[in-house]
Amino acid sequence: MHASESLQKAEMVRILLETEGRVMLCLDATVRGVEVPRRFGKDNGLRLILNRNMPQPIEIGVTAIESELRFGGIPHYCVIPYEALWGVFNPDTRHGMFWGDSMPEEIRARHSVEESTLRLPEAFVQSAEPAPVVPVPAPAPAPAKVALRVIDGGDGGNVPTESSKRSRPNLRVVS
Repeated sequence: MHASESLQKAEMVRILLETEGRVMLCLDATVRGVEVPRRFGKDNGLRLILNRNMPQPIEIGVTAIESELRFGGIPHYCVIPYEALWGVFNPDTRHGMFWGDSMPEEIRARHSVEESTLRLPEAFVQSAEPAPVVPVPAPAPAPAKVALRVIDGGDGGNVPTESSKRSRPNLRVVS
């Protein structure tokens, strides 16, 4: 897989989380480096949902997406390398994209998907309408390093209370 495809997948996940709040990841759990509960380790059509309202951080890194997800109420730290990711979409709005070259052959054959098709297989979308493709903008240039400095005065060293902390969950892009 090319580095540009990894950036494209990361950007698509980030866009869907930021703009729509929810994204379903379609992945091949048999790919080396995938960390999910053992019972899902042989599933080449595994689907996981990420939501920006999840209390734990979602790390959209350079090589993988990482977060602690719950399976039957039991937390498990998951790692999804971009090589294993073959589709991302919002199941409500059906915005998203899939990558036919990354899709396992069995999935492609089972749903009669051609490599050039730019919509998700209907069995994965749960609707009869074709999924629209959301164009992915070119990756933005790396942000300049920010210099931090201490400013005297501030809040007098007060520690934030539970009620003053941000109630919105963390979405962090790691580069």
